[in-house]
Amino acid sequence: MANTIDSIKVETREVKWLEEKFKAGFLTVDNSFQRRYVWTKPNQVSLIETILFGYPIPEIYLWTRGTDPNTGDTNLSIVDGQQRLGAVFKFLNGDYKLTTSGLEFKNADYKGKVFLGLSDDQRSAIWKYPFSVRFVSENIEREEIVKMFLRLNSSNMALNPQELRNAEFNGKFIELAAEIAGNSFWVDNKLFNLLDLRRMLDVQFVSSILIFFRKGINEETDQATLNRIYDLYNETYEEADQDRALFDQLLLDARTIIDNQEIVKEFLRRKTHLYTLFIALYFFRNQNIPVTQIFSDAYREFVEVYAAGEVGDPNTQVLINEYKILSNEGVQKKGEPIAEIRDCS
Repeated sequence: MANTIDSIKVETREVKWLEEKFKAGFLTVDNSFQRRYVWTKPNQVSLIETILFGYPIPEIYLWTRGTDPNTGDTNLSIVDGQQRLGAVFKFLNGDYKLTTSGLEFKNADYKGKVFLGLSDDQRSAIWKYPFSVRFVSENIEREEIVKMFLRLNSSNMALNPQELRNAEFNGKFIELAAEIAGNSFWVDNKLFNLLDLRRMLDVQFVSSILIFFRKGINEETDQATLNRIYDLYNETYEEADQDRALFDQLLLDARTIIDNQEIVKEFLRRKTHLYTLFIALYFFRNQNIPVTQIFSDAYREFVEVYAAGEVGDPNTQVLINEYKILSNEGVQKKGEPIAEIRDCS
C-alpha cells in the first residue's frame, strides 16, 4: 500500500482542463471496472448547484495510461469520479436543465436554465471550478487500481455487489452475462426498470441462470456464490458458446410465453417468477417439449389465477398457495416453485 500511495500525486484541475481532455479523447471511463452511469437528473442538478455555490465536492482519481512521445498528450482513465465528471460534462453540453427537483434553492435565478442560459459570472464559475484530482502513476498495475477502486466504493457503499464484481472480474463469464443482458428481450418486455439496468441487476440475473446451467438446481444464487462462480469461470469458460446458444433458445421460448401480454409482463417483473419461468423452460428444452401458444395460454391462466387469489378447484388452490409461499422465499428453494408451475398449468 505504501508503494501505491507514493505513486499518487494530489493536484487541482479546473473544469475547463478536464472538459478539454474529455472532448479530445484523452480522459476516458474504463468500462472494465467502472459501473454504468447511474446518477439521476436531481443528482446531477444538485452537483451543479454545489459548484455554483463554490462548495467542495469529493476528489476524483485519474490513472495515467501513458504519454504520446510525439505530441506529449497523456491518456487518463477515470478510476473514481465518473458520476461527478459525467454530470458536469453533460451540463456543459446542454443535455439537461437545472430543474427544481434537484435544487436546494427553488427560487434561485439559475432555476430551469441550461448552461448557456446562466449568467456570465455563473458560467465562468463553472469553467474555473477546481476539482481535487489524485493522479495515479502509470507504474501502478491494473490489479492494484482495481483494489483501490473496490476499497473506495465498498467503504462508502456507492456500489452494489454486482457492480463490484464488474470491477473485479473481466473474464469470460461476466462477458457472456453482459452480452445476454444486452439482448432486446429484457427491454422489449420492460422486465428491468431503468435503475435496475444502471445498477447492472440485469447482468446479475442472467448470471444466476448461467450458474444454473453449470451447477444445477441445488446451487444457491447468493452473492458469495456469484463471486465464486465469477472467479471459477473468469479465465476459462469452455461451455460459453454452448450456454449462449441455450440461453438464446430460452429467450425465444420466453417471448412465446409472454406473447406481449401485459399481465404476464407485470407478473415476471418480480424476479423470483422470472427466474422460475426460465428454469421451467430449460426443463422443457431438456425434454424436447416445444413451447407453443398452448403453453402461453396456460401460463396466462396461471398468472390470472395467481393474481385472483382464490379459485374454485380446491386442488388448484392448494398448488397456488404452495407456489405463493415458496416464491415469497425467493429463489433459494428453486425446485419447488418450478414444480408448482408445471402442475398448475
